[in-house]
Amino acid sequence: MATVMRKTNISCSHTEAWEVLSAFGEISGWATNVSHSCLLSHQQEGVGACRRIQTGKSSVTEHVTKWENSRYLAYEIRGLPPVFKKITNSWTLEPSEVGVQLSLTVEILPIRRLATPIAGIASLIFGRINSGMLKDLKNLLEMREPLKELERQISLLHLKIDEMESRHE
Repeated sequence: MATVMRKTNISCSHTEAWEVLSAFGEISGWATNVSHSCLLSHQQEGVGACRRIQTGKSSVTEHVTKWENSRYLAYEIRGLPPVFKKITNSWTLEPSEVGVQLSLTVEILPIRRLATPIAGIASLIFGRINSGMLKDLKNLLEMREPLKELERQISLLHLKIDEMESRHE
């Protein structure tokens, strides 16, 4: 089995990070490599939830295999070449000095021993993709607070403008 883990520390709470990850069908809203996503199951969260993601012209399905609220999420990726028996992405959330440490691990099990080198190469490619997803999630979560502050300031400006306009009427 080929395995690659990537980690990042994010200045946010466990709750905020889990809120994004647990919105399983909404990955295209934050992962820049995913052009479209949708749920394929009536179940929106937990083991058994299933989504379809599209990256460019390719699409795969992702089936949740493990789900521990605010701690762990794993899903099997299906629809890739049959040289792989199983591909799993696993997200782990742990406390860190700045907020939360997210790790994303891909595990690729080749169908045959002869395909082990191909699985190794594929794990490096998935590792690069997963690094990008961690970066995207970090950007989203760390930009939420400054955006909220900006929205608050804009709202205050609108109130002041309305107040000034009403004085001139």
